[in-house]
Amino acid sequence: MFSSVAASHIDNNAWTIVFDDCCPIVQKLGWLVRQWDSKGIFKFVGRDSTEHLHRPLVQMLDASPWSLLLLDESGNAWSGPEAIPFILKNLPSGRLAAVAYTLPGTMWLTRQLYMLVSRNRHMFDRSLPRLQPAGPHGQDATK
Repeated sequence: MFSSVAASHIDNNAWTIVFDDCCPIVQKLGWLVRQWDSKGIFKFVGRDSTEHLHRPLVQMLDASPWSLLLLDESGNAWSGPEAIPFILKNLPSGRLAAVAYTLPGTMWLTRQLYMLVSRNRHMFDRSLPRLQPAGPHGQDATK
C-alpha cells in the first residue's frame, strides 16, 4: 500500500501493531517500540493473544509474508518494512529516522535486511531472552 508518511496521528491507540511475538527478534523490537511509545499511540497485538477480537488481526498477519502488520484507525494496513516509517514517525525523535525513508534505495535496503533477518531468525532463538507477554494495554508485563 502506498501512503505518505507525512501525516501523523495523535489519538491514543490510533495505530495497531500486530506482530509475531514467537520470534525473539520481533519480540525485542516490539518491546523497544513499547518503551519509546510514551504517548500511547500504539496498541500491540501478539500472535499469542487470546482475545477473540484479535483473531482476525492475527489471521491477517498469517496471510502476510512478514512478521509485522500495522493498521491505522481507518483500516489501512502496511506489512513488514513498509510499516517501519509509519511506526518511526509516531515515536519521539522518530520523525528524523522516518525522513531517511525518503532517500532513494532506503526501502530496498530495509527489505533486504528484513528478509535476511526473517530467514535466519531461528539462529537468534537462543541468544535473546524471552520477554513476558504484553498486558491488556500493551505494557510489558515484567514491569
